[in-house]
Amino acid sequence: MSDRYPRRRIVEGLRMHIHLVRHAHAGQRGPGTRDIYRPLSDQGGREADGLVALLPETGPVISSPATRCVQTVEPLARVRGVEVIEHPDLWEGTRTSDTWALLTTSAVDGLVACSHGDVIPELIDHLAASGAALHGRGCEKGSIWTIELDGDRAVSARYTPPPAG
Repeated sequence: MSDRYPRRRIVEGLRMHIHLVRHAHAGQRGPGTRDIYRPLSDQGGREADGLVALLPETGPVISSPATRCVQTVEPLARVRGVEVIEHPDLWEGTRTSDTWALLTTSAVDGLVACSHGDVIPELIDHLAASGAALHGRGCEKGSIWTIELDGDRAVSARYTPPPAG
């Protein structure tokens, strides 16, 4: 566990859900532009709009600083009436322990966090190895993993495929 985050007060038996979203479809990586600034494609914009119906209407929204991640959760943040908070521990290549520390110390029921296709599968594998029951498998762009917590322990994780884009 990373010591970069203060421990929140853990209440055993308090169940809450974190929704981990992979960014929606983005344009191709290419020369001349830094990958952090790569935006969503038109398809990705439609997927981002479709995520609103699949996620709860309340709770904070955090995201990797990548433009495509922020754009994925902006429609949801507008509906929730909150700002998207960018955090580097959701960026590509982040250590699983740092991402998990961020999520568990930030956890309130309904938290939505948007990240990348390398971070999410590693985190889900970590949860499975820690005893969480997995329901489904995948990490398509625009998909959601809903993680159920009991205190700071992941009890289960359920996969939801992306909305039609």
